[in-house]
Amino acid sequence: MAADLVITGLIRRRREMAHDLLQAMARIDDLSRDLDALDHTLRLFDPGISLDQIPTLQSRPRPDWALRGEVVRIVFAILRDAPGPMPTRDLVAAVNRERGLGDEITFLHVKRVRKCLDRQRVRGALKAVTVDGGQCWQIA
Repeated sequence: MAADLVITGLIRRRREMAHDLLQAMARIDDLSRDLDALDHTLRLFDPGISLDQIPTLQSRPRPDWALRGEVVRIVFAILRDAPGPMPTRDLVAAVNRERGLGDEITFLHVKRVRKCLDRQRVRGALKAVTVDGGQCWQIA
């Protein structure tokens, strides 16, 4: 009985994957046709063009991009080791040092850490406190 349920589930998953594969193959066919049409158009305007010499675009992550959950883990590690609540700017500087980004604090770095802090505050994991008139953060 249990084996029948497992087999049924596996068959269903195989059907889903086969469907996804067919959709991906159809997308590849569409892209191939579009690329051929573009190549023909390019040849109309420049008959001597060498299409093999046109490099493809490659997307590479910027060096300061964070992996999923990386900033959250670093923030919690820093706050666990902190003797008390930490201001946002100090947290950003500590996160940058931990990630090897140097001492420069950019708007993007502040925004990224601030977003992380706000999400964790809403979840109840962090608490914002006021120390000397400034907002500081601690683990709830």
